[in-house]
Amino acid sequence: MSKGFTLIEIIIAITIFTGLALTISSFGLDISDFGIFLGESVTGQYEIQLTLRGMVSEMKSMNQSVSGAYAIESVSQNSITFYSDIDGDGLTEKIRYFLDGNILKRGLTKASGSPLAYPAGDEDIDETVHNVLASAGNIFSYYDSSYTGSQAALNFPVNIPLVRLIKINITVDQNPADTISQINLSASVNIRNL
Repeated sequence: MSKGFTLIEIIIAITIFTGLALTISSFGLDISDFGIFLGESVTGQYEIQLTLRGMVSEMKSMNQSVSGAYAIESVSQNSITFYSDIDGDGLTEKIRYFLDGNILKRGLTKASGSPLAYPAGDEDIDETVHNVLASAGNIFSYYDSSYTGSQAALNFPVNIPLVRLIKINITVDQNPADTISQINLSASVNIRNL
């Protein structure tokens, strides 16, 4: 009897080994893809939460501008401009949140000059949330003082002095090819100083 493997035994062993190697590598790729998806989801959710926390705080303490202008300068479905003293120096800053492509940005202008004003060229713009899904609907919805939870939002163009509550709804889509990757967070703000 000869000691060793036959050709058939070698082919079967190679096939089994190849199958195991492919299964293990496929599993590794799936874990890697899931890790990437999870990382993107956490990043998107963190950006939204951080932005909403800042927005709510800034909007709750809206106040008239240093020149005496109304606390809310302008509103639309995807932008809002208002005044709030966010640094506690006694002077209100001009704050603008707006959607630029698929990025939600925040513009901040500090009052300067004599008399105090908000020069447009002094606006400092930061990107706050990336991959915003604009087709998901309005980011900002505005309600009057009679809102109890079931009324429709004020129609556009909004009569700004009527605004007493703002709903913020941000949907992020890290991977447009996959609807499961959409993250949606929202908040409501009752404006205290109006």
